Amino acid sequence: MYIRDVMTRDVKTCRPDTDGETAALLMWSEDCGAVPVVDDDGKALGMITDRDICMATALQHTRAADLHVKDFMSEELFCCQPDQDIKNALKTMADRKIRRLAITNGEGKVEGILSIDDIVALAERGARGITTPELSFDDAIATFKAVCRHHH
Repeated sequence: MYIRDVMTRDVKTCRPDTDGETAALLMWSEDCGAVPVVDDDGKALGMITDRDICMATALQHTRAADLHVKDFMSEELFCCQPDQDIKNALKTMADRKIRRLAITNGEGKVEGILSIDDIVALAERGARGITTPELSFDDAIATFKAVCRHHH
């Protein structure tokens, strides 16, 4: 199974100069917890999460509208490509302890996002016999456990 078979394709993005409030409202309206940060050409620069916004406002004692995404985005971006095997994504997520991966093409442009939710949902459908299991429930849960393990 390939990443393109599981990833979310309609991904909203933001720019480094987007303010934190706008980014938070984008996440609220799209019911997501992370947004890739891209340049003018759509090339992935980083990622922000709802937690990033919350922590930035708390630690800087300011409103989200007064911050820019570039001030708190994660610049260490972990990506996979759509034509890679899903197990590659599981390994990256487990090794890096991340819940979401930007899916980029060969030029670094965002084509989708893959979340641990997508993986668990797919494995669950397979486990119930609804679809032919191409991703084992054990693989999905092992990845989820690795992602959730404390970073200490």
